[in-house]
Amino acid sequence: MPYERLSSQDAALRCAEASAWPLQIGALCLFEAGPLLDEAGCLRMDELRGHIESRLSGAPRFRQKVLPIPFEYGRPVWVDDQSFDIANHVRVAALPRPGGLAELRAFMAALLEVPLDPSRPLWEIWFVEGVEGDRIAVVPKVNHVMADGMALLESAFSLLDLEPCAPAETPSPSAPEPAPAPSRLLLDAMADQVWSRIDICRRGVAALGHPVQLVGGMRLLARAVMSTAVPAPKLAITRPVGPHRDFAWVGLPLGDLRAVARSQGVTLNDVVLAVVAGALGHYLGGGSTPADVRPRVLVPVSTHGRPGEIHNGFSMMVADLPPGTLDPLVRLRVTHAEMALRKTSGQTMIGPLLFGLGGLVTPRLLRLVAAMALKRQPFVNLAVTNVPGTDDSAYLLGARLLELFPFVTVTGNIALIIGVLSYHGTLGVGLTADADVIGDLDRVAEGIKRSALELIASERRGPGPKLHPTRARARRVSDLAGTTAARREP
Repeated sequence: MPYERLSSQDAALRCAEASAWPLQIGALCLFEAGPLLDEAGCLRMDELRGHIESRLSGAPRFRQKVLPIPFEYGRPVWVDDQSFDIANHVRVAALPRPGGLAELRAFMAALLEVPLDPSRPLWEIWFVEGVEGDRIAVVPKVNHVMADGMALLESAFSLLDLEPCAPAETPSPSAPEPAPAPSRLLLDAMADQVWSRIDICRRGVAALGHPVQLVGGMRLLARAVMSTAVPAPKLAITRPVGPHRDFAWVGLPLGDLRAVARSQGVTLNDVVLAVVAGALGHYLGGGSTPADVRPRVLVPVSTHGRPGEIHNGFSMMVADLPPGTLDPLVRLRVTHAEMALRKTSGQTMIGPLLFGLGGLVTPRLLRLVAAMALKRQPFVNLAVTNVPGTDDSAYLLGARLLELFPFVTVTGNIALIIGVLSYHGTLGVGLTADADVIGDLDRVAEGIKRSALELIASERRGPGPKLHPTRARARRVSDLAGTTAARREP
Protein backbone atom coordinates (compact mmCIF):
# COMPACT_ATOMS: atom_id res chain seq x y z
CA MET A 1 0.00 0.00 0.00
CA PRO A 2 1.60 3.33 -1.06
CA TYR A 3 0.27 5.23 1.95
CA GLU A 4 -1.16 4.85 5.44
CA ARG A 5 -3.71 7.17 7.01
CA LEU A 6 -2.78 8.85 10.29
CA SER A 7 -4.62 7.39 13.25
CA SER A 8 -7.23 9.59 14.92
CA GLN A 9 -4.79 10.17 17.78
CA ASP A 10 -1.90 11.12 15.49
CA ALA A 11 -4.15 13.44 13.47
CA ALA A 12 -5.48 15.11 16.62
CA LEU A 13 -1.94 15.77 17.84
CA ARG A 14 -1.04 17.27 14.47
CA CYS A 15 -4.00 19.61 14.69
CA ALA A 16 -3.11 20.55 18.26
CA GLU A 17 0.31 21.81 17.17
CA ALA A 18 0.76 25.55 16.74
CA SER A 19 3.66 27.68 15.51
CA ALA A 20 4.35 28.88 19.04
CA TRP A 21 4.40 25.35 20.48
CA PRO A 22 5.79 22.62 18.20
CA LEU A 23 4.93 19.26 19.79
CA GLN A 24 8.28 17.50 20.11
CA ILE A 25 9.65 14.75 22.33
CA GLY A 26 13.15 13.38 22.75
CA ALA A 27 16.05 13.21 25.14
CA LEU A 28 19.42 14.67 26.05
CA CYS A 29 21.84 11.71 25.98
CA LEU A 30 25.42 12.09 27.18
CA PHE A 31 27.95 9.58 25.80
CA GLU A 32 31.65 9.15 26.44
CA ALA A 33 33.39 10.84 23.53
CA GLY A 34 36.44 8.67 22.77
CA PRO A 35 34.90 5.80 20.78
CA LEU A 36 32.83 8.21 18.65
CA LEU A 37 35.92 10.12 17.44
CA ASP A 38 38.45 9.19 14.78
CA GLU A 39 42.23 9.51 15.06
CA ALA A 40 42.02 13.20 14.19
CA GLY A 41 39.52 13.84 17.00
CA CYS A 42 36.55 14.32 14.63
CA LEU A 43 33.19 12.63 14.90
CA ARG A 44 32.87 9.42 12.87
CA MET A 45 29.80 10.80 11.13
CA ASP A 46 29.79 8.51 8.09
CA GLU A 47 29.84 5.46 10.36
CA LEU A 48 27.26 6.94 12.71
CA ARG A 49 24.88 7.76 9.86
CA GLY A 50 25.33 4.32 8.33
CA HIS A 51 24.75 2.65 11.71
CA ILE A 52 21.59 4.65 12.42
CA GLU A 53 20.21 4.10 8.92
CA SER A 54 20.80 0.34 9.18
CA ARG A 55 19.13 0.07 12.59
CA LEU A 56 16.08 2.06 11.47
CA SER A 57 15.62 0.09 8.26
CA GLY A 58 13.01 -2.09 9.98
CA ALA A 59 10.90 0.94 10.92
CA PRO A 60 9.47 2.44 7.69
CA ARG A 61 7.92 5.38 9.56
CA PHE A 62 11.37 7.00 9.80
CA ARG A 63 11.43 7.29 5.99
CA GLN A 64 7.90 8.64 5.68
CA LYS A 65 6.49 12.15 5.76
CA VAL A 66 3.00 13.54 6.35
CA LEU A 67 0.98 14.44 3.27
CA PRO A 68 -2.24 16.44 3.76
CA ILE A 69 -5.43 15.61 1.90
CA PRO A 70 -6.58 18.18 -0.70
CA PHE A 71 -8.81 20.82 0.88
CA GLU A 72 -7.86 19.23 4.26
CA TYR A 73 -10.74 16.82 3.83
CA GLY A 74 -9.99 14.05 6.32
CA ARG A 75 -6.93 12.78 8.11
CA PRO A 76 -3.52 13.21 6.40
CA VAL A 77 -1.51 10.19 5.27
CA TRP A 78 2.01 8.83 5.68
CA VAL A 79 3.87 8.48 2.36
CA ASP A 80 7.45 7.54 1.53
CA ASP A 81 9.90 10.42 1.23
CA GLN A 82 11.21 10.11 -2.32
CA SER A 83 14.30 12.21 -1.54
CA PHE A 84 15.15 10.72 1.86
CA ASP A 85 18.74 11.46 2.89
CA ILE A 86 20.03 10.32 6.28
CA ALA A 87 22.31 13.40 6.38
CA ASN A 88 19.22 15.61 6.67
CA HIS A 89 18.27 13.85 9.88
CA VAL A 90 21.56 12.94 11.59
CA ARG A 91 23.25 16.29 12.12
CA VAL A 92 26.22 17.86 13.87
CA ALA A 93 26.60 20.90 16.13
CA ALA A 94 29.32 22.21 18.42
CA LEU A 95 29.02 24.10 21.68
CA PRO A 96 30.95 27.33 22.19
CA ARG A 97 33.73 27.17 24.77
CA PRO A 98 33.91 26.13 27.52
CA GLY A 99 31.06 23.73 26.63
CA GLY A 100 29.67 23.66 30.16
CA LEU A 101 26.19 23.42 31.58
CA ALA A 102 25.21 26.94 30.48
CA GLU A 103 26.26 26.38 26.86
CA LEU A 104 24.57 22.97 26.64
CA ARG A 105 21.41 24.33 28.19
CA ALA A 106 21.31 27.23 25.72
CA PHE A 107 21.71 24.77 22.83
CA MET A 108 18.85 22.63 24.13
CA ALA A 109 16.55 25.62 24.56
CA ALA A 110 17.23 26.82 21.02
CA LEU A 111 16.73 23.33 19.59
CA LEU A 112 13.35 22.93 21.30
CA GLU A 113 12.11 26.22 19.85
CA VAL A 114 12.66 25.15 16.23
CA PRO A 115 9.98 22.98 14.57
CA LEU A 116 10.94 20.05 12.39
CA ASP A 117 10.72 20.45 8.61
CA PRO A 118 7.20 19.26 7.65
CA SER A 119 8.36 18.38 4.13
CA ARG A 120 10.58 15.60 5.51
CA PRO A 121 10.21 12.70 7.97
CA LEU A 122 9.57 14.28 11.35
CA TRP A 123 12.73 13.39 13.27
CA GLU A 124 16.33 14.42 13.83
CA ILE A 125 19.32 13.22 15.84
CA TRP A 126 21.89 15.84 16.78
CA PHE A 127 25.50 14.99 17.71
CA VAL A 128 26.90 17.85 19.76
CA GLU A 129 30.65 18.26 20.14
CA GLY A 130 32.53 20.42 22.62
CA VAL A 131 30.76 19.19 25.77
CA GLU A 132 33.09 19.44 28.76
CA GLY A 133 34.13 16.28 30.56
CA ASP A 134 35.14 14.38 27.39
CA ARG A 135 31.53 13.76 26.41
CA ILE A 136 29.35 13.93 23.30
CA ALA A 137 25.73 15.00 23.62
CA VAL A 138 23.31 13.10 21.38
CA VAL A 139 19.82 14.60 21.12
CA PRO A 140 17.08 12.68 19.29
CA LYS A 141 14.07 14.89 18.54
CA VAL A 142 10.79 13.56 17.14
CA ASN A 143 7.51 15.27 16.38
CA HIS A 144 4.80 13.94 18.70
CA VAL A 145 2.63 13.20 15.65
CA MET A 146 5.06 10.42 14.77
CA ALA A 147 5.40 8.66 18.12
CA ASP A 148 4.93 8.91 21.86
CA GLY A 149 7.50 8.36 24.59
CA MET A 150 7.23 4.56 24.71
CA ALA A 151 7.55 4.17 20.94
CA LEU A 152 10.43 6.66 20.76
CA LEU A 153 12.28 4.92 23.60
CA GLU A 154 12.01 1.56 21.86
CA SER A 155 13.28 3.07 18.59
CA ALA A 156 16.13 4.88 20.35
CA PHE A 157 17.29 1.75 22.14
CA SER A 158 17.23 -0.17 18.86
CA LEU A 159 20.19 2.04 17.86
CA LEU A 160 22.17 0.94 20.92
CA ASP A 161 23.85 -2.26 22.04
CA LEU A 162 24.29 -3.93 25.41
CA GLU A 163 27.97 -4.65 24.67
CA PRO A 164 30.71 -2.20 23.60
CA CYS A 165 31.69 -4.31 20.59
CA ALA A 166 28.80 -4.67 18.19
CA PRO A 167 28.97 -6.15 14.68
CA ALA A 168 29.02 -3.65 11.85
CA GLU A 169 25.82 -3.39 9.84
CA THR A 170 25.05 -1.88 6.47
CA PRO A 171 21.79 -0.13 5.55
CA SER A 172 19.29 -2.24 3.65
CA PRO A 173 18.39 -0.92 0.19
CA SER A 174 15.11 0.95 0.14
CA ALA A 175 12.73 1.50 -2.76
CA PRO A 176 10.27 4.25 -1.81
CA GLU A 177 6.80 3.98 -3.25
CA PRO A 178 5.41 7.04 -5.11
CA ALA A 179 2.71 9.06 -3.41
CA PRO A 180 -0.82 8.60 -4.76
CA ALA A 181 -2.42 11.28 -6.90
CA PRO A 182 -4.26 14.05 -5.01
CA SER A 183 -7.56 12.98 -6.59
CA ARG A 184 -7.18 9.45 -5.23
CA LEU A 185 -6.31 10.78 -1.77
CA LEU A 186 -9.43 12.94 -1.79
CA LEU A 187 -11.73 10.12 -2.91
CA ASP A 188 -10.24 7.71 -0.38
CA ALA A 189 -10.64 10.32 2.38
CA MET A 190 -14.32 10.75 1.50
CA ALA A 191 -14.82 7.00 1.63
CA ASP A 192 -12.98 6.80 4.94
CA GLN A 193 -15.28 9.45 6.43
CA VAL A 194 -18.36 7.48 5.31
CA TRP A 195 -17.08 4.17 6.67
CA SER A 196 -16.06 5.79 9.96
CA ARG A 197 -19.59 7.05 10.52
CA ILE A 198 -21.06 3.69 9.54
CA ASP A 199 -18.73 1.98 12.02
CA ILE A 200 -19.84 4.31 14.81
CA CYS A 201 -23.49 3.58 14.05
CA ARG A 202 -22.76 -0.15 13.96
CA ARG A 203 -21.06 -0.04 17.34
CA GLY A 204 -23.93 1.99 18.76
CA VAL A 205 -26.50 -0.53 17.56
CA ALA A 206 -24.39 -3.41 18.92
CA ALA A 207 -24.14 -1.66 22.30
CA LEU A 208 -27.93 -1.36 22.47
CA GLY A 209 -28.09 -5.15 22.40
CA HIS A 210 -26.26 -5.31 25.74
CA PRO A 211 -28.15 -2.81 27.91
CA VAL A 212 -26.48 -3.83 31.18
CA GLN A 213 -23.00 -3.28 29.75
CA LEU A 214 -24.14 -0.05 28.06
CA VAL A 215 -25.54 1.41 31.29
CA GLY A 216 -22.43 0.34 33.21
CA GLY A 217 -20.16 1.90 30.62
CA MET A 218 -22.13 5.14 30.60
CA ARG A 219 -21.98 5.33 34.38
CA LEU A 220 -18.22 4.78 34.36
CA LEU A 221 -17.78 7.40 31.64
CA ALA A 222 -19.92 9.90 33.56
CA ARG A 223 -17.86 9.30 36.70
CA ALA A 224 -14.67 9.74 34.69
CA VAL A 225 -15.87 13.05 33.23
CA MET A 226 -16.94 14.31 36.66
CA SER A 227 -13.56 13.44 38.18
CA THR A 228 -11.73 15.17 35.32
CA ALA A 229 -13.82 18.28 34.65
CA VAL A 230 -12.96 20.01 37.91
CA PRO A 231 -11.08 23.32 37.55
CA ALA A 232 -7.45 23.24 38.66
CA PRO A 233 -6.19 25.94 41.04
CA LYS A 234 -5.01 29.15 39.39
CA LEU A 235 -1.21 29.03 39.55
CA ALA A 236 1.59 31.10 38.07
CA ILE A 237 2.86 28.06 36.13
CA THR A 238 -0.40 27.81 34.13
CA ARG A 239 -0.29 30.55 31.49
CA PRO A 240 -0.40 30.59 27.68
CA VAL A 241 2.79 29.24 26.17
CA GLY A 242 4.89 31.47 23.92
CA PRO A 243 7.83 30.75 21.60
CA HIS A 244 10.71 30.66 24.13
CA ARG A 245 11.91 27.48 25.84
CA ASP A 246 14.11 26.43 28.72
CA PHE A 247 15.34 22.97 29.62
CA ALA A 248 16.92 21.77 32.85
CA TRP A 249 17.78 18.31 34.07
CA VAL A 250 18.63 16.47 37.28
CA GLY A 251 19.60 12.89 38.13
CA LEU A 252 18.08 11.13 41.13
CA PRO A 253 19.25 7.92 42.89
CA LEU A 254 17.01 5.25 41.41
CA GLY A 255 17.95 2.53 43.90
CA ASP A 256 17.07 4.67 46.92
CA LEU A 257 13.74 5.74 45.40
CA ARG A 258 12.87 2.14 44.56
CA ALA A 259 13.65 1.25 48.18
CA VAL A 260 11.19 3.92 49.32
CA ALA A 261 8.52 2.50 47.00
CA ARG A 262 9.06 -1.06 48.28
CA SER A 263 9.09 0.02 51.92
CA GLN A 264 5.87 2.01 51.59
CA GLY A 265 4.05 -0.45 49.35
CA VAL A 266 3.59 2.06 46.53
CA THR A 267 4.69 2.36 42.90
CA LEU A 268 7.73 4.21 41.63
CA ASN A 269 5.35 6.51 39.77
CA ASP A 270 3.72 7.42 43.10
CA VAL A 271 7.20 8.30 44.39
CA VAL A 272 7.90 10.46 41.32
CA LEU A 273 4.64 12.39 41.71
CA ALA A 274 5.23 12.89 45.45
CA VAL A 275 8.70 14.27 44.69
CA VAL A 276 7.22 16.66 42.10
CA ALA A 277 4.62 17.78 44.65
CA GLY A 278 7.37 18.65 47.11
CA ALA A 279 9.29 20.56 44.44
CA LEU A 280 6.22 22.58 43.47
CA GLY A 281 5.60 23.41 47.12
CA HIS A 282 9.15 24.76 47.28
CA TYR A 283 8.74 26.71 44.02
CA LEU A 284 5.24 28.09 44.65
CA GLY A 285 5.67 28.74 48.38
CA GLY A 286 5.17 32.27 49.57
CA GLY A 287 3.43 35.11 47.80
CA SER A 288 -0.25 34.68 46.98
CA THR A 289 -0.20 30.88 46.64
CA PRO A 290 -1.95 29.18 49.59
CA ALA A 291 0.19 26.72 51.55
CA ASP A 292 -2.38 23.94 51.09
CA VAL A 293 -2.74 24.32 47.30
CA ARG A 294 -3.03 21.03 45.38
CA PRO A 295 -1.69 21.39 41.81
CA ARG A 296 -3.54 19.32 39.19
CA VAL A 297 -1.24 17.09 37.12
CA LEU A 298 -1.81 15.36 33.78
CA VAL A 299 -0.34 11.83 33.72
CA PRO A 300 -0.12 10.00 30.35
CA VAL A 301 -0.92 6.26 30.46
CA SER A 302 0.49 3.94 27.78
CA THR A 303 -1.95 1.85 25.76
CA HIS A 304 0.65 0.26 23.47
CA GLY A 305 0.06 -3.30 22.35
CA ARG A 306 2.64 -5.14 20.27
CA PRO A 307 6.33 -4.19 20.63
CA GLY A 308 7.78 -2.27 17.72
CA GLU A 309 4.72 -0.13 17.01
CA ILE A 310 5.87 3.34 15.95
CA HIS A 311 2.82 5.46 16.68
CA ASN A 312 0.99 7.18 19.50
CA GLY A 313 -0.70 4.87 21.96
CA PHE A 314 -1.61 6.60 25.18
CA SER A 315 -4.50 7.85 27.25
CA MET A 316 -4.47 10.27 30.19
CA MET A 317 -5.37 10.65 33.83
CA VAL A 318 -5.53 13.78 35.96
CA ALA A 319 -4.78 13.80 39.67
CA ASP A 320 -4.45 16.33 42.48
CA LEU A 321 -0.96 16.43 43.93
CA PRO A 322 -0.75 16.82 47.71
CA PRO A 323 0.37 20.11 49.27
CA GLY A 324 4.13 20.53 49.28
CA THR A 325 4.03 21.49 52.97
CA LEU A 326 3.16 17.95 54.07
CA ASP A 327 5.77 15.69 55.60
CA PRO A 328 7.47 13.73 52.77
CA LEU A 329 6.04 10.34 53.81
CA VAL A 330 2.55 11.76 54.33
CA ARG A 331 2.86 13.39 50.92
CA LEU A 332 3.71 10.00 49.40
CA ARG A 333 0.77 8.30 51.11
CA VAL A 334 -1.65 10.96 49.91
CA THR A 335 -0.24 10.66 46.37
CA HIS A 336 -0.64 6.88 46.42
CA ALA A 337 -4.21 7.17 47.64
CA GLU A 338 -5.07 9.76 45.01
CA MET A 339 -3.65 7.63 42.19
CA ALA A 340 -5.44 4.53 43.49
CA LEU A 341 -8.75 6.39 43.24
CA ARG A 342 -7.99 7.84 39.80
CA LYS A 343 -7.11 4.41 38.39
CA THR A 344 -10.61 3.19 39.23
CA SER A 345 -12.37 6.32 37.94
CA GLY A 346 -12.41 5.31 34.27
CA GLN A 347 -10.52 8.44 33.20
CA THR A 348 -8.47 6.50 30.65
CA MET A 349 -11.68 6.08 28.61
CA ILE A 350 -11.84 9.80 27.86
CA GLY A 351 -8.67 10.13 25.76
CA PRO A 352 -9.54 7.46 23.15
CA LEU A 353 -13.12 8.78 23.01
CA LEU A 354 -11.99 12.35 22.29
CA PHE A 355 -9.39 11.23 19.76
CA GLY A 356 -11.99 9.08 18.02
CA LEU A 357 -14.52 11.90 17.82
CA GLY A 358 -11.77 14.22 16.55
CA GLY A 359 -11.29 11.92 13.59
CA LEU A 360 -14.84 12.65 12.41
CA VAL A 361 -14.32 16.38 11.79
CA THR A 362 -12.16 18.15 9.23
CA PRO A 363 -8.55 18.96 10.24
CA ARG A 364 -9.23 22.66 9.75
CA LEU A 365 -12.08 22.66 12.26
CA LEU A 366 -10.18 20.38 14.65
CA ARG A 367 -7.13 22.67 14.51
CA LEU A 368 -9.25 25.69 15.40
CA VAL A 369 -11.01 23.93 18.28
CA ALA A 370 -7.84 22.28 19.62
CA ALA A 371 -5.81 25.51 19.65
CA MET A 372 -8.53 27.40 21.51
CA ALA A 373 -9.15 24.56 23.97
CA LEU A 374 -5.48 24.01 24.79
CA LYS A 375 -4.76 27.69 25.28
CA ARG A 376 -7.65 28.13 27.72
CA GLN A 377 -8.04 24.69 29.31
CA PRO A 378 -8.76 25.06 33.06
CA PHE A 379 -8.29 21.45 34.18
CA VAL A 380 -4.53 20.87 34.69
CA ASN A 381 -1.52 22.91 35.82
CA LEU A 382 1.34 20.74 34.54
CA ALA A 383 2.13 17.31 33.09
CA VAL A 384 4.43 14.56 34.39
CA THR A 385 5.33 11.59 32.20
CA ASN A 386 7.28 8.64 33.58
CA VAL A 387 8.64 6.03 31.13
CA PRO A 388 10.45 2.91 32.40
CA GLY A 389 13.92 2.55 30.91
CA THR A 390 16.61 -0.05 31.52
CA ASP A 391 19.09 -0.95 34.25
CA ASP A 392 21.65 -2.19 31.71
CA SER A 393 24.46 -0.11 30.24
CA ALA A 394 23.97 0.82 26.58
CA TYR A 395 26.54 1.61 23.91
CA LEU A 396 26.67 3.41 20.57
CA LEU A 397 29.57 2.27 18.36
CA GLY A 398 31.42 1.34 21.55
CA ALA A 399 30.72 4.60 23.40
CA ARG A 400 28.89 4.11 26.69
CA LEU A 401 25.72 6.03 27.37
CA LEU A 402 26.43 7.91 30.61
CA GLU A 403 23.22 9.84 31.33
CA LEU A 404 19.78 10.22 29.81
CA PHE A 405 17.22 13.00 30.38
CA PRO A 406 13.90 13.09 28.45
CA PHE A 407 12.04 16.15 27.21
CA VAL A 408 8.44 16.82 26.15
CA THR A 409 7.79 20.29 24.80
CA VAL A 410 5.14 22.45 26.45
CA THR A 411 1.85 23.35 24.79
CA GLY A 412 -1.33 25.40 25.22
CA ASN A 413 -1.25 26.89 28.70
CA ILE A 414 0.71 24.00 30.25
CA ALA A 415 4.02 25.82 30.66
CA LEU A 416 5.83 23.08 32.59
CA ILE A 417 6.19 19.42 31.60
CA ILE A 418 8.40 17.03 33.55
CA GLY A 419 9.71 13.89 31.87
CA VAL A 420 11.20 11.01 33.85
CA LEU A 421 13.19 8.05 32.51
CA SER A 422 15.26 5.45 34.38
CA TYR A 423 18.68 4.37 33.12
CA HIS A 424 21.46 2.40 34.79
CA GLY A 425 20.73 3.30 38.40
CA THR A 426 19.67 6.90 37.79
CA LEU A 427 16.24 8.43 37.45
CA GLY A 428 16.76 11.06 34.77
CA VAL A 429 14.41 14.03 35.15
CA GLY A 430 14.06 16.53 32.31
CA LEU A 431 12.13 19.75 32.84
CA THR A 432 10.83 21.60 29.80
CA ALA A 433 9.27 25.02 30.33
CA ASP A 434 8.20 28.23 28.70
CA ALA A 435 11.12 30.50 29.58
CA ASP A 436 8.86 33.54 29.95
CA VAL A 437 6.40 31.80 32.29
CA ILE A 438 8.89 29.78 34.38
CA GLY A 439 11.66 32.34 34.68
CA ASP A 440 13.68 30.39 37.23
CA LEU A 441 13.50 26.75 36.15
CA ASP A 442 16.60 26.04 38.23
CA ARG A 443 14.49 26.47 41.36
CA VAL A 444 12.11 23.76 40.19
CA ALA A 445 15.02 21.42 39.35
CA GLU A 446 16.69 22.10 42.70
CA GLY A 447 13.35 21.53 44.41
CA ILE A 448 13.00 18.12 42.76
CA LYS A 449 16.42 17.04 44.01
CA ARG A 450 15.77 18.37 47.50
CA SER A 451 12.31 16.79 47.63
CA ALA A 452 13.71 13.39 46.59
CA LEU A 453 16.48 13.50 49.20
CA GLU A 454 14.00 14.54 51.90
CA LEU A 455 11.76 11.61 51.03
CA ILE A 456 14.67 9.16 51.12
CA ALA A 457 15.85 10.53 54.47
CA SER A 458 12.32 10.35 55.94
CA GLU A 459 11.92 6.73 54.88
CA ARG A 460 15.26 5.79 56.45
CA ARG A 461 14.24 7.35 59.75
CA GLY A 462 11.16 5.17 59.86
CA PRO A 463 9.32 3.44 57.02
CA GLY A 464 5.85 3.72 58.58
CA PRO A 465 2.97 1.39 57.74
CA LYS A 466 2.65 -0.02 54.25
CA LEU A 467 -0.36 1.02 52.21
CA HIS A 468 -3.05 -1.10 50.63
CA PRO A 469 -4.91 0.55 47.74
CA THR A 470 -8.44 -0.26 48.82
CA ARG A 471 -10.96 2.44 48.12
CA ALA A 472 -11.90 3.05 51.76
CA ARG A 473 -8.27 3.28 52.80
CA ALA A 474 -7.52 5.53 49.84
CA ARG A 475 -10.29 7.94 50.80
CA ARG A 476 -9.14 8.12 54.42
CA VAL A 477 -5.56 8.84 53.41
CA SER A 478 -6.63 11.35 50.76
CA ASP A 479 -8.49 13.29 53.45
CA LEU A 480 -5.14 13.89 55.16
CA ALA A 481 -4.46 16.62 52.62
CA GLY A 482 -7.14 18.79 54.14
CA THR A 483 -6.30 18.16 57.79
CA THR A 484 -2.52 17.93 57.93
CA ALA A 485 -1.38 20.58 55.47
CA ALA A 486 0.50 22.52 58.12
CA ARG A 487 1.36 19.58 60.37
CA ARG A 488 4.42 17.35 60.31
CA GLU A 489 4.56 13.73 61.36
CA PRO A 490 6.38 13.21 64.69
